[in-house]
Amino acid sequence: MFGKDKSRTDVAVMAPPARNGSTPPPLPAVESGPVESVFAAALSIKGDINFEGAIRVEGEIHGRITGQGRLTVSPTGRVIGDIMSAEVIIHGMVQGNVTSLDRLEIGGSAQVVGDLKAARLIVGDGCKILGRLDINSESMTAPDSAAPAPKVAEPEADALDKVL
Repeated sequence: MFGKDKSRTDVAVMAPPARNGSTPPPLPAVESGPVESVFAAALSIKGDINFEGAIRVEGEIHGRITGQGRLTVSPTGRVIGDIMSAEVIIHGMVQGNVTSLDRLEIGGSAQVVGDLKAARLIVGDGCKILGRLDINSESMTAPDSAAPAPKVAEPEADALDKVL
């Protein structure tokens, strides 16, 4: 009778029955769009995270974070690992390479140790960054292919002997 068939997955949600002949109240609408998940300040996670939508890190994460939405590292947040997402906003500490497919924002209180790669970059006054920057937007122009390549001096034979 009760609990015998636990393999059933066809569950329907129904509105409560009408009272006194009135129409039942409508079910609440389900929100669409990105939902923000929060990793609280007291939370420490070890492992890789994959996400969709939007997440905010207020605690500490040791591992790679990969997503297709927006990742925000709050001023109390700390990430030790590589980050790749469409949009990345950093106000806390990150130790790892950061790749943003669209927009990367480094706030004034941020501390980042690692290489940064993005299509667009916004840097706040007072942030600390140790690493290389690779900003690759469509507005960047490629070097002129008609220009002659610079000549590189070949090392002298004596200089190679000194090194070897």
